[in-house]
Amino acid sequence: MLGRIEISLDTIRTNARRLRDFVAPARIGFAVKSNAYGHGIGQVGLAAEPIASYLCVYGADEAVVLRNEGVTKPILIMGPVEPSALDAVLKAKAAVALWNTGSYVHRVSSVARAHNAVFPVHVKVNTGLNRLGLSPHDAADAIEDFLRIPGIRVDGVFSHLAAAEELDSPYTLSQLEVFQSALAPVQPQLNERSPRALLHIAASAAAMLWPQTRLDMVRVGIALYGLWPSLATRQSMNDSGLHLEPALRYSAPLVAVRDVEEGAAIGYGTTFHAPQAMRIGVVPVGYAEGIPRALSNTGAFAVHGARCPIVGRICMNMCMIDVTKVPQAHAGDTVTLIGKDGETEISADDWANWANTINYEIVTRLPETVPRMLRQAQHDTLI
Repeated sequence: MLGRIEISLDTIRTNARRLRDFVAPARIGFAVKSNAYGHGIGQVGLAAEPIASYLCVYGADEAVVLRNEGVTKPILIMGPVEPSALDAVLKAKAAVALWNTGSYVHRVSSVARAHNAVFPVHVKVNTGLNRLGLSPHDAADAIEDFLRIPGIRVDGVFSHLAAAEELDSPYTLSQLEVFQSALAPVQPQLNERSPRALLHIAASAAAMLWPQTRLDMVRVGIALYGLWPSLATRQSMNDSGLHLEPALRYSAPLVAVRDVEEGAAIGYGTTFHAPQAMRIGVVPVGYAEGIPRALSNTGAFAVHGARCPIVGRICMNMCMIDVTKVPQAHAGDTVTLIGKDGETEISADDWANWANTINYEIVTRLPETVPRMLRQAQHDTLI
């Protein structure tokens, strides 16, 4: 494997502190699901933990990984947990999400009581994303029932917003109203708990654009990694004083540089023909290493501070770039796939624009097989 991803843990910590201060007095939970959005769940979790009130993951295995790495802060598993995994989750002292009143909640209770323990839970309410969650009409009664079930402790109630990245979003305000109205009948019981059950509905975009959605806690994901939820969000925050830095850099060496004649076909499908004599650089990473095939004949990487267009189709493990304007380029030189090279920057947002997708998908789909170099002031670590 010749490509390498570098993660700055110092940048993760800096982003975390800036975001925590920005949303205060609300607490902050950091989403480190999906291998910390491609950045490496274990070390990112440890880096963000001192600043976080919660770490949020999708699955039980992620919670166990964090505990094995030494994380001690509360963990919320937001996705489904198989009944067979409940014992391991309880041992990890992670909270599970409840979104129905069927037999599952009693299975959670049974596992807790079998271990003479209490299972922390966060109850999810469907306010309009229509994915998971209790009906708003049923939420209060269900929560009252959950509060009475032995072995269960309701530590939070939450929902997800569908359109928070839009600057003018009546739907966001409608969802917030639905959430608060659904909980109004049971709010006194939630307030009586010690500690009081946390209410949370905002992720990165809402935490920035819709202060009224911050409630007791916000769940920040993409912003922790120095990426913005959307261009509109970034533009609207220009005067906010919130500054974020991308924590990820992706690079690979040139493994070959060759001269091709005018008219020569480059790559599979002969989708590119040299318009004149050119120098072509071969980069030993392709779609198996996370480069979207949609970047074929569209994207660019950087060599010696120059932007070099991708030519021909992205292959499984290789791709080709035009280094004609970089006469000093030779095999062994560094190709910056994501990151800064002198005055030139190739960003995850650039990849997303070229591939007609979002930066979330770009970084999350960077495979774990690509080695990660964790950089921090004290030392670097290769994982």
